[in-house]
Amino acid sequence: MQTSSRVLRTSTSTFPTTARRALAFAATVTGIMLAAVAAADDGTAYRHDLRPTAIAQVAGPGVPIDLFQSDTRFAKQSTAGSVEPDLEQALIGTRSLRVSTDGDAQQVNLRASRLGPLDLSQQFVRLNLKVKGLAHLDYLTLYLSGDGYETYDSFPVLVGGVNSANTYGDEDSWFTITAGLGLTVADAPPSIDLRNVTDVQLSIKDDGKGAVTVWFDSLETVALPQRGKVSLVFDDARDGVFDFALPLAQRLGLQASIAVIVDLVGQPSFMTVDQLRVAERFAGWEVMAHHVTPLENGGFDTLPADDLVTELAGVKTWLLDQGFQRGSEVIAYPYGGFDKASIALVKEYFAAGRTIIRSHGMETWPPADPYRIRAVSVVPTDTPAVLNALIDRAAKERTWLILVFHQVYPRDSEFDTYYYTEDLASVLTHAVAADVDVVLMSDALFGR
Repeated sequence: MQTSSRVLRTSTSTFPTTARRALAFAATVTGIMLAAVAAADDGTAYRHDLRPTAIAQVAGPGVPIDLFQSDTRFAKQSTAGSVEPDLEQALIGTRSLRVSTDGDAQQVNLRASRLGPLDLSQQFVRLNLKVKGLAHLDYLTLYLSGDGYETYDSFPVLVGGVNSANTYGDEDSWFTITAGLGLTVADAPPSIDLRNVTDVQLSIKDDGKGAVTVWFDSLETVALPQRGKVSLVFDDARDGVFDFALPLAQRLGLQASIAVIVDLVGQPSFMTVDQLRVAERFAGWEVMAHHVTPLENGGFDTLPADDLVTELAGVKTWLLDQGFQRGSEVIAYPYGGFDKASIALVKEYFAAGRTIIRSHGMETWPPADPYRIRAVSVVPTDTPAVLNALIDRAAKERTWLILVFHQVYPRDSEFDTYYYTEDLASVLTHAVAADVDVVLMSDALFGR
């Protein structure tokens, strides 16, 4: 049932004071009654305004390297594929530059030479693009050189393979992605002088099973932040987080985020509401959204729209009902699963969404897209040495590393993504000593 809050408006300028007060009181009572009716509308209305109120920081706009308009410096530099302007597919300006592969696993190169020189030593790159045939994309890679490609380095931008674990973009839709220049495709530091870049190349390769078309709108540079950031997140709100991770973090002066599954709060091996409140009130942690039901068969990208709305509205309502406002604008996608349609619904309730896209490396700060925040989902085989190296990388490259843990336990757990308490202690201790800021998700996103 829908109700209207509009009431008859009558001029009161000639009314006596008592009459005007009576009308005001009647209007107030009417509003309260209508609100009560709406709140009782069998679950179709909620006790809170569930729309997002925060605005996440995002990367850019930066300094353009090229906008791919009629004066573009980029041209085809390979025998394979095709490159031509597209006057129909334009995001900003009058055109984009369309690059197509032949479906034969041959690399297609788009190159601009004798530029600048460009000083990219304190920059990351931001790219607006659209991809058709995303299922067949092998990679999109950025090549940089200062001597006409006598020497060069290559940096990963977009990794192919369409599944919820590693897909960043949407099929045939414009999106933005950022890439750091700290490690090359070979996971090695750059060998060229990034202060003197004169040649830039974007290369696309399909998987040999189908063609890929990419439209480029802009390639920009964005200045690195002063320091790298690390955020600690504990998905699912397992009991070991309260028993073991919270005391460890508190001793070191660290704060973290907990993403809750509403129906599991208070169940065996999960935190209680009171424990969540203690974590937020007395340790400075934050409680953020995950989902309502366990969703054992897939992420948000697998749910019908009505079911997804129920999850989104339900988890945010629960957070606000329990008084957890600090992290209520951020949601962690279950299994990292998302797509264009699910993000459109997420935007109705949350100001940011976190994935677990590990294959695309660490997130930049600010991120390219606050609804596709990249993170590393920690598994038992990630030794402290592995995670500490990622922390050191975030410090050196001044990127944003988000580490996602689940259960924390001093010995083997039935939960398959548990992490040993002593290993977590090593990682947290290393984070404190590293040249990074350890920040809550909401603080990094909204600058609180």
